[in-house]
Amino acid sequence: MNVQVRGVHAALFTPRRPDGALNLEVLRSHAGFLLNSGMDGLVINGATGEYLHSREDDFPVLLDTVSSIAGSGRFMVGIGGTDVQRSIENGRLAIEAGAKALLLPAPHFFRYSQDDLIAYVQQIAHGVGGPILLYNLPQFTNNTYEPATVLNLVSANGPVIGIKDSSGSLESLRVLTKRDPNGASRIVGNDQVLVQGRQEGVSDGVISGVAAAMPELIRYLTYTSLDDPNYPLAASLLNELIEQLGPFPVPWGLKLIAERRGLGSMGFVIPFASARTAQVDTLTAWLEEWWPRATDILQLQPLEAAGQAV
Repeated sequence: MNVQVRGVHAALFTPRRPDGALNLEVLRSHAGFLLNSGMDGLVINGATGEYLHSREDDFPVLLDTVSSIAGSGRFMVGIGGTDVQRSIENGRLAIEAGAKALLLPAPHFFRYSQDDLIAYVQQIAHGVGGPILLYNLPQFTNNTYEPATVLNLVSANGPVIGIKDSSGSLESLRVLTKRDPNGASRIVGNDQVLVQGRQEGVSDGVISGVAAAMPELIRYLTYTSLDDPNYPLAASLLNELIEQLGPFPVPWGLKLIAERRGLGSMGFVIPFASARTAQVDTLTAWLEEWWPRATDILQLQPLEAAGQAV
């Protein structure tokens, strides 16, 4: 389909009110903040957006809201779920709204073979009629898109244009690079291997959950020269941040950071256990110490004022 995905894209949260309804005011301000922070585009309905919690009527509202802010070609949409036909219908809606590409994770819950995954992707790709990135998310789905499966499905001129690999492995990006470095879209989906992907020259960009809370850091690591004297320090800041997120379910830690820097109330669909209080306090104390060090490189606003431009 001759569509290529390049650059740095932030994976949006899906902000919610206490009753679980979408908080569109925060969604709009958050999307605007990310674009103003230099993101090349946005992604909705991915793991950072907790897509499995989305109600059926949430999808068109999310799509309409973000497409009106980002504009045609500056957003991508996850179409994962438990129903093939719903994925196809959502994919068609997204393409009609101007999505650059769709992200398709493997099915959930039940175990399927690689041949099953191939049939699954081909049916959805045929039904959608728009460009698709495989969304390799084995931590949350039943299986992984293995490199041989990726090579089978991905074609620069076909409906599956590349992969967003969130597994933490770069192997699928490596095999696509070996086959045709200028063909398929090779997107890092796990921030832990962002720097390594650049160093190896096997990535065309990143779709980043961390960028939802810290777009400045991910943009810096995506576009600054690897030879820049501050680059290793920025990479260590990212590693430190990722380590602090470890105790929390995705994307709770990032939501807490976004709230602390003034980006709005993101909401949590699942209630916090009492034991989380100490973890939140630890994260907050760490952020207070980390922020000035990050500011030296990223020229951030003071933590108390960050986000006021939203």
